[in-house]
Amino acid sequence: IGTIAIIGNIVSIIWHLKIRKQDMLIVKTLITNLSIADLLMGFYLILIASANLFYSQRYSEYLEVWLRSALCLIASFLVSLSSLMSTFVLLLITIDRYLYFTYPFFDYRLSYKANAITLLALWSISIIFTGIPILYSINQPAANRLYGTTSVCLPSNIRNQYLLIWLLSFCGTTFVTWVAITIMYVVIVIEIIRSRKLTQSKISLEDNIIIFKMISIVATDLICWMPLYIVIIRVFFGQGFDMDSLSFIATMSLPLNSCINPILYTIFTKKFIKYARIFLMQCRCHNCLTIYCNHLPSTSDGPGKGSLKYVK
Repeated sequence: IGTIAIIGNIVSIIWHLKIRKQDMLIVKTLITNLSIADLLMGFYLILIASANLFYSQRYSEYLEVWLRSALCLIASFLVSLSSLMSTFVLLLITIDRYLYFTYPFFDYRLSYKANAITLLALWSISIIFTGIPILYSINQPAANRLYGTTSVCLPSNIRNQYLLIWLLSFCGTTFVTWVAITIMYVVIVIEIIRSRKLTQSKISLEDNIIIFKMISIVATDLICWMPLYIVIIRVFFGQGFDMDSLSFIATMSLPLNSCINPILYTIFTKKFIKYARIFLMQCRCHNCLTIYCNHLPSTSDGPGKGSLKYVK
């Protein structure tokens, strides 16, 4: 999963950095920042997997050595910063799409300068917010560490009053952001369907693709974040912290978004498919091309057999 996240997001970063069109600068900036945030999650997973290999079969002898190490602190910082910043950037992308689809005839979209300033502010706030408890955890016993005794270094200390407040703030911020993203995407879908009914026209293939993508974004966010929220809710009902679930959340649940985001926002876009076609044709990989195009929907308005249009 870490390798997929790293490769996918590096491809996404390189792809969007090559964009030079002025009208695409906002999209380029947002997707690039999302990929950078998700790339951090890939580094976190590789770091944890490497530690797992190194301490395998003898972890009990080196438990405190690992938990007090700089690598565990870095891992905790990476997973916290990646999760938080990825959520914030997804919110900005959703706002941009909401303004575009809901007010198509008004110039209500955020400017490039406003986006750049907002992103800079969010990165600064996120780094400070996640960095303070990490600094507080340096050479501290389990009671004063952000991740306590969690081997995957995921923030989970609920016994320390200050760290509990931090954890609740973290989960509360991401939850409110996710709800806002969901509401905006629901409004966009309703607006698309309503506009088609008003014009008495059928929902096109492109509309269906847009709706499917939006549902996929909301669904993956729900799948990725819900396990963490359930664990936190269980704590308030006196059922304690499920330490076994934290390993799943850290290595499967939260990182899933980092793997899916470059697919949804880069690999499944019309231009990327077009350039992939050219690349595969140059490599004379016709069989790979046919399989790739047959499994990807076309974003064209005209009739035809899906993505096979691009083969021509």
